[in-house]
Amino acid sequence: MGKMTKNGSYVMSLVLVLCMVVTLLPAQTMAAQAASTSITYRFEGSDASTAGFAQGTITLKSKKGGTYYLYWANNKSALSGYYEITTMKVKKGGSKTFTFGEQTAIPADATKIIAIKSNSEPKTKTVAKAEAVYNIPAKKQLKEKSRDALYTFNSYSDIHIDEEKWGTVPAYWWEYSERHWEQALQYSASKKVDFILSSGDQVTNASLNNLDKEWKVYQNILAKSSYVNPVYEAGGNHEVRQDGAVKDELRSYVVGTGLDSSAKTINSGKTYYSITEPKTGDLFIFMSLENGYRPAKYDEFSDEQLNWLEQLLKENYNTGKNIFLVQHALISGYGAGDDKNTPYYGGSMNAELPSAKRFISIIEKYPDIVWISGHSHEDYSLGYNYSNNNGSSCNMIHNSSVGNPTHITEKDGKKAIDYTFYENNSQGYYVQTFRNAILFNGANLCDKKIYPAYSYIIKGNTDLRDKVTENFTMAEGSKTSGNVNSLLANVKSYLAVNYEYSSYNQYQKLKKTYYEYKDADTAKMSQDERNVAYSKLSTYLKELNDIIKAVPLGK
Repeated sequence: MGKMTKNGSYVMSLVLVLCMVVTLLPAQTMAAQAASTSITYRFEGSDASTAGFAQGTITLKSKKGGTYYLYWANNKSALSGYYEITTMKVKKGGSKTFTFGEQTAIPADATKIIAIKSNSEPKTKTVAKAEAVYNIPAKKQLKEKSRDALYTFNSYSDIHIDEEKWGTVPAYWWEYSERHWEQALQYSASKKVDFILSSGDQVTNASLNNLDKEWKVYQNILAKSSYVNPVYEAGGNHEVRQDGAVKDELRSYVVGTGLDSSAKTINSGKTYYSITEPKTGDLFIFMSLENGYRPAKYDEFSDEQLNWLEQLLKENYNTGKNIFLVQHALISGYGAGDDKNTPYYGGSMNAELPSAKRFISIIEKYPDIVWISGHSHEDYSLGYNYSNNNGSSCNMIHNSSVGNPTHITEKDGKKAIDYTFYENNSQGYYVQTFRNAILFNGANLCDKKIYPAYSYIIKGNTDLRDKVTENFTMAEGSKTSGNVNSLLANVKSYLAVNYEYSSYNQYQKLKKTYYEYKDADTAKMSQDERNVAYSKLSTYLKELNDIIKAVPLGK
């Protein structure tokens, strides 16, 4: 590799030995050079020598000049599903730079950066066609590739289903939210994530008369999608938008989402819960705003909820697992979601409220947890996506909005959130969890592409546990093709009728099994295969039927 300098970076220089050979020499930069164009990359920050951390400055030099598209690439071509890192217009004999910010990530599969000269987005993005190629040092590449992720999930927020006339005319506010929720689920299905989490505001709740309609639309879109794995939601301020009806609104949130999908939790009357990721034991804690629409004015957390949170963290911290805290409302002037010096979002949680003070005091005891928030909707491009308060707090990731990311507008010298709606902009994270790293890849869910500049790496600590074997009751007797086909038809009808349970694990498990067999030629299955198919379908059908009996959703 060559010798590392004090700041953890390297330099590449050209040496001619019969042919051109690239070697690493001790210096502050590394370069990969092609004919008249070259790329250098100076890694910076406290993690300049740590694998996966992209923070630093890329410089492109060109003798001829032109427009260049820069991409993360593997050994053959630009990584699929990513936007360009940047586009540079370089004058003849000149150079341009691009800087990756703090905590930004090198993708798991990236081995190179390539520069392709083109006046518009190039159709061919191969290493062979690149004008310049930069080889990422082995020590800066993540050892694991995407295929090595222990598990993956999507981190979404502020979906904001908003219905006035279900199935006909969407409400004026959040006019693209239904389509964006569909696209988010399509993205999750395409990435084959293990689950989805949402940090709140699944619905808009502008009127109590429409609240149940909104939950039905949310569930109906989920039921009809090709996404078949679990969904877990935190409670946001729009779930309790109507003051004076908070108790009823929270009940709608509980039964609409299913929380952790256990009847015991649902019937306990509590709106907060936790789940354990089965492959690793990683802990996900889902909090809930309990007192209404205005986090800036209300103490949102009961003592009971904060006692529960504190006990969970005390029991699970430093036990060889990652801990994710999913809580909707960011705190004013405190980390991700808004700028400390120029806060634009007036609806964030008031840090002086007693429950907010206690919440901060609890999480600051546990700096290695990851707190995922939402609420402000701020577009990734505003740069409020990650913070750890200069090392004084936990890792904080701020979700943008599935329904509608916001921008900053200025009027009469004052800056504020701009809620203009954009049909082709919906944002969320694709998260990959590795043994020693967690990658939050910021994506546009409409385009199904990842933004290199808005993707972040957090140091992790988890490992695979012993595989959990799922048991199902084997049906008695030999099942015929007709038996299986008949059961598949029944399951299809049952899923359609009971779509309001689509947020429940039991629904998704049955749906996943139905998708597994719905196009199968059951006549060509072996007897054992038919028996297994019938047994799985019948077992999961019973599990869903049991939860429907336990949680009747007001029917």
